[in-house]
Amino acid sequence: MREFLVFDLPVLAAALLALVACSTLGNWLVLRREAMTGDAIAHAVLPGLVGGFVVAGRHSVPAMFAGAAVAGVGAILLASWVRRRARLEPAAALGIVFTAFFALGATMLESLGARQVDLDPECVLFGSLERMFFVPPAEGPLLLGAPREIWTLLAAAAAAVLTSILLAKELRALAFDPEFARVSGAAPRWTGPVSLCVTTVAIIASFEAVGSLLVIALLACPALIAAPHTSSLRGRFALSLAAGGALTVVGYALAAHAPTLLGTRGALSAAGMIAALLAAAVPLSHAMRAVLSRRPA
Repeated sequence: MREFLVFDLPVLAAALLALVACSTLGNWLVLRREAMTGDAIAHAVLPGLVGGFVVAGRHSVPAMFAGAAVAGVGAILLASWVRRRARLEPAAALGIVFTAFFALGATMLESLGARQVDLDPECVLFGSLERMFFVPPAEGPLLLGAPREIWTLLAAAAAAVLTSILLAKELRALAFDPEFARVSGAAPRWTGPVSLCVTTVAIIASFEAVGSLLVIALLACPALIAAPHTSSLRGRFALSLAAGGALTVVGYALAAHAPTLLGTRGALSAAGMIAALLAAAVPLSHAMRAVLSRRPA
């Protein structure tokens, strides 16, 4: 029991909180056909990472990820301005701004002498799930021993859920009939940018713990898994979280016990295994729906 509390529970808690934060907002992205926005944001945060390193003068995770959050939100706001001024499609505006931000980040890496910023696969692609441990405090509540990443992800998940609840009417109108929503005022101009800003914060909060690979999978895959099986928004959100949660737990179990279950030499990356299961479940879900639809009544 103690081994589970110290080693397994923090990893599962972090992965599940990242699922809630990313998948809740990812459902709205999929409904608006902007599922790859998360991938674009992942490229736009590079100048923020470098800027955080330069300001802190060292490899400071809080400073670097705070800088990434500022860069991501700034990119979203700038893309909205470019779209309005140049009358471009949202995807085109996002592509222009995020490409410019990534190029700016690469230039900063060279000109500011910040090549030592840690952007290796362990940091960016796979996160730090395997390095998270619960350390029971000598005195006081047990929750004080939870890793810092857990609290960050808890705040991000709460923000994602609250945004989806408070702006449900506006986000629904923007997803199903964006032109009517804008003309009629059902979804004010700030609805899209605000939701994308919250999405950016959720992505940045999840990066350190689960990595960009799993973040992108969590944004799109649970929503795509649920899409063929329900027509209601509540059912879609509930099914995406349930399916994503089940696959997250199974993925972690397979990764942690890979030597026994899969015959590998050592444990596998939890983030990589969960992302692989989520990606594989998308076509399986659609195939299952096709099979069920052909059954006689």
